[in-house]
Amino acid sequence: MKCDLLIKSGFIIDGTGNPGFYGDLAIGEGKIIEIAANLEYNAERVIDASGLTVSPGFIDPHVHAELTVLTSGKFEEFLRQGVTTMVNGNCGHSITPYSSDNIYDYMAHKGLISFEAKERNKRIVPAWANFSGYIDVIKNKGTSVNMGFLLGHGTLRWSVMGEAKNREPTAKEEKELNYLIEEGMEQGALGISTGLAYAPSKYADTDELIKLSKISKKHDGIYTSHIRTHIGILDAVKEAIRIGEATGIRVQVSHLTPTVPEAFDQILAARERGVEIAVDTIPKTSGHFKRKDRLLEFIGINASQDPFLTPEEKRKILKKIRFRDHLLVINTDDPQMENRTLKEIACERNMKVDELFLNLLENDSPNLTFCQGGLIRRDFPGTSYADNIAHNPLVMAGSDKVFGEIDDPYDWYELFRKGAFPLFFDLCKQKGVRLEEIIRRITSLPAQQFRLTDRGTLAKGKAADIAIINMDHYYYPSNEKIDYKSPLTMARGVKYTIVNGNVALDDGTLKDVNSGQLLSKYGRKLPL
Repeated sequence: MKCDLLIKSGFIIDGTGNPGFYGDLAIGEGKIIEIAANLEYNAERVIDASGLTVSPGFIDPHVHAELTVLTSGKFEEFLRQGVTTMVNGNCGHSITPYSSDNIYDYMAHKGLISFEAKERNKRIVPAWANFSGYIDVIKNKGTSVNMGFLLGHGTLRWSVMGEAKNREPTAKEEKELNYLIEEGMEQGALGISTGLAYAPSKYADTDELIKLSKISKKHDGIYTSHIRTHIGILDAVKEAIRIGEATGIRVQVSHLTPTVPEAFDQILAARERGVEIAVDTIPKTSGHFKRKDRLLEFIGINASQDPFLTPEEKRKILKKIRFRDHLLVINTDDPQMENRTLKEIACERNMKVDELFLNLLENDSPNLTFCQGGLIRRDFPGTSYADNIAHNPLVMAGSDKVFGEIDDPYDWYELFRKGAFPLFFDLCKQKGVRLEEIIRRITSLPAQQFRLTDRGTLAKGKAADIAIINMDHYYYPSNEKIDYKSPLTMARGVKYTIVNGNVALDDGTLKDVNSGQLLSKYGRKLPL
């Protein structure tokens, strides 16, 4: 018998939660042909997996790479974690509706791409006018990992209602929103996402979300939510559960903080009542590091046009940037300021924090960078999970990876999210969670939630998305070892990452194979 790739003598964990076993795995034409001990195939290539763990490729349910892939589809930081599939369009931000120019305007307005990237993309990226048009652009460009996409409620509402309006949609606007969700779902979207902490999604009441979720439900789509945290975590989770109960839709609670363990109990209880709900959490993150030019762009000021701020711009900055006392500064060219808060520096210099902040924004240090949220964020500190989180079978890892510019990685970044999966392993193992159970939660669990039926387990006929890992060295640096000035640190320990039967990470070396596929539900590939 012949096969394209034969993986020999690995410790195979199939993603179901069942105990692992030693064996071989044969791959042909992008699919798994057979899994058993002592397979004999005439293989084009053999990988010796002795001493290594062979797992389904990991699935990240919460990523923001829908525009990044327009510039680069390499996604090395995912391949080095063993991630082979990502779900995009989260937190209400997506690539529809209407023209690609409309999407660039929305993303720039929200600070999610730079002004420079917005204009560059308009010039060099093929235009699209709907979900399927965007898929055509990505398919022609290529990607190293599989990608699925959600429809963003925030983008839809902003586009239909004319930016962020604090009111209900009119009957005409509601009809248009319904049409756009229907269209996107028919063209292969996985569901809808909301960002209820952000305008304009936060202006939608629960009834509006229930109506729109019913449309996604018609197509067996999912409802994912950056919950309405300003009303309190527990109440915000209850709202997500209520939407699931009212519509029967599957619900994914996005990046839930582990500092409120009771919220995870609510989700498990809802599942036991019959709500098809699950949750992802960021294992650990720093705050956002934003170079001063990008910090200004987040509030709509293009500092490249004029480095000196007008009185109106200064008022806008002070209104928009909260918790200024706690902003950290790095890359200051001044050792007396480096890695200190504005409050500390201002007190030492007998200045007001606001005066210092504005002076720094106008100084001539182009690399000056502000950290919002602290070197370790309090809501995702990476400290030991409570028992009820570690042993909750519905909890998966989600990196919530945000991207600055691929060709300018220092403009906006956070740390530790490039190590979300090894960090999740560590946190669960600290509480005695079995390796097989940890892998189930980041493979078959998200595959089930998002209806990626040909992914998430190692079985005959499934897509050959596989991670081969040295578990003793699966690692991301700790607080003490991380370089806070560098956004480029990646995970270690993954030897091979195989995407649709092609070796994308080969004994630690990145390969340019672009074997990722664009995914819809039930094993369908985009465009439909």
